Amino acid sequence: MFVTILFGESRMELFNINCKLIHFVHNLKERCGVDLKDCVDLMNPNGTVVNLESKQLSVDLASSLLAERQHYVLLQVSRNDTDGERKYVSLLYNVSQSHPELKEPLRKVCNPGQERDKKGASVRRGHVRRRGPAGHSCSKNACQQ
Repeated sequence: MFVTILFGESRMELFNINCKLIHFVHNLKERCGVDLKDCVDLMNPNGTVVNLESKQLSVDLASSLLAERQHYVLLQVSRNDTDGERKYVSLLYNVSQSHPELKEPLRKVCNPGQERDKKGASVRRGHVRRRGPAGHSCSKNACQQ
């Protein structure tokens, strides 16, 4: 039983999911070059986040959360200091070229309020506000527009 993790510049690695989650997450961070202190999560091709962060120390099998032979995108998880809200940053770069089918699901996960902000701006002002490159919260990754 295995899954494919997508990350970096079009890199992919196979991972065994017939192991405890605590070992799976540790191996994931090591092989993908993520600092062991950082929090990570995975997103499936439909845009659903697995929520590894809350179960990363679990002794349940990784197969209890992950579907066999599925592709997942590696995400870095950070928390907002003011309200503790989770923020996801894709660790898969150049999605538009390597995996264009994942561009929209990643945009929704990395910038969940962006669509809501645009709709609100168009209703209030009669048009959609344009944002420059500095306005994107996920620079240097797939969440860029």
